[in-house]
Amino acid sequence: MSLGHISKFKVERETQLGYMLVDENKEYFLHRNECNFKVLNSGDTVSAFIYVDKKGREAATLHLPSITLDNIGFGVVKTVKNEMGAFIDIGISKDILLSKDELPPSFRMWPKEGDEVSCLMKVRADKLILKLASKNDFLKHVNDIRYAIDEHVDAFVYRITDEGINLVTKDFKVIFVYKAHLRGTFRIGEKVNVRIIFANENDYSGSLLVEKKEQIQNDKEVILEYLKSHNGVMMITEDAPAELISHNFHMSKSSFKHAIGGLLKEKLIEKLEDKIVLL
Repeated sequence: MSLGHISKFKVERETQLGYMLVDENKEYFLHRNECNFKVLNSGDTVSAFIYVDKKGREAATLHLPSITLDNIGFGVVKTVKNEMGAFIDIGISKDILLSKDELPPSFRMWPKEGDEVSCLMKVRADKLILKLASKNDFLKHVNDIRYAIDEHVDAFVYRITDEGINLVTKDFKVIFVYKAHLRGTFRIGEKVNVRIIFANENDYSGSLLVEKKEQIQNDKEVILEYLKSHNGVMMITEDAPAELISHNFHMSKSSFKHAIGGLLKEKLIEKLEDKIVLL
């Protein structure tokens, strides 16, 4: 069965719309739009990927995907539909579904357009689908190059738990960030820059916290942006419940107080009895 695989095919003949490819068992149609700018002749041998086209037929493409039945990889989120899941661009003309059953119950944790998710491919009911890859999948593909302590690397969220978040890099190294080393909320497929703080036998521990001085400056900028987007006035002060502060600013009540204090010292805001205004 060739569906979902990259295989070698022989060009059997040219048709009005493209070519017919053949292997030992079956013919596959290759549309000219799927030829990756190549001109083919009868008897040529090509590497092609077999997928299910928009009409539900098995067809060939010379645009080789980032994910196949044989290899995990990364795909880019193109569209998200709450009733179905996320449709992923893997480098071919048809986006592949990552079902809502694969995603967290909360839509807040779902990937957004442009995020990158690490997946493996399966065949279900004669159609190609995607599933989120796991740590065991990544460990089968990781290389021997090791990260250094305090090194910063780009990674993508692939799992979210009460204990923290699991990240994977483009070379399939796994990094766990415990909740004490997190700030804010995260979603599947989100790209982060993580600092390596410990090297385990087959994975790493990391941190997404920044230096306190830099964090306070970031928090001040978040509050200023909030004020600017609310006509320079906000009804949230240091006396507000911690849950309200966290929901609106993604920071703790203590961090909020530090940032407000800094803005007051810089005379960028004024604190009134029940509100804060931008100067």
